[in-house]
Amino acid sequence: MNVTKPREACALLLGGRTDRGHEVKRVTEVLNLSPKVDAFELDPVTWRAVELEARAEGLEVVGVWHSHPRALAAPSPRDRAGAQPGWSHAITSAAEPARTRSYYSCAEGLVEQRVITLS
Repeated sequence: MNVTKPREACALLLGGRTDRGHEVKRVTEVLNLSPKVDAFELDPVTWRAVELEARAEGLEVVGVWHSHPRALAAPSPRDRAGAQPGWSHAITSAAEPARTRSYYSCAEGLVEQRVITLS
């Protein structure tokens, strides 16, 4: 996925929930319908199709990923306001230094998650 697009890119995180947190098995890009360059809005038709396909594979939507082409990998006020409770919210920054950070949406707001990469 291209994180340096002039507009934010977005995707769904597919996997499952474990005692350690969310285990992401696949990331599937979804069309961004937002007319703003610094925002994302998941296309609901693609979202539903991805969700049904994931379910058929024994997976579920556990979160969302999006890029910040010109900002750091931290949630913006808009990201915080639109956070889906119980989901992981991964953000990749193309700004220096380029990196990905993930946050879990709970009663306390968006709390940064420890990311573990499994080989």
